[in-house]
Amino acid sequence: MVVKASFSATDGTRLAYRDEGRAKILLALAGLTRDGRDFGYLARHLHDVRLFRLDSRGQGGSDWTDPRHIRRRQEARDALALLDHLQIARAAVIGSSRGGLLAMAMAAMAPGRVAGICVNDVGPVLQRKG
Repeated sequence: MVVKASFSATDGTRLAYRDEGRAKILLALAGLTRDGRDFGYLARHLHDVRLFRLDSRGQGGSDWTDPRHIRRRQEARDALALLDHLQIARAAVIGSSRGGLLAMAMAAMAPGRVAGICVNDVGPVLQRKG
């Protein structure tokens, strides 16, 4: 069963997320113009996992916000705020494209909170040519 919910980020922006499954915690972060629905196919194949799919600011069910707040650092803080809201001390993270950058930012900002990272369609270096 998928539970759709929301919480308020530190600046009051309402952020939506989906909560499904049980056991090991996995946080899913989507790409720049995408949302948590991107992980629907993956969710059907996960067992013994409690998957949280966060919709970033302005995406999916989350509120739009001042464009100045749509920054990797802020969005990584949002993901950590979701873990705080859920009272989760540590989680593995899967990030696709920009979501992978957010996962890396989370690990840099709060290394003890990130149990591991799986990235898709992104790496640690972005080439302007790409």
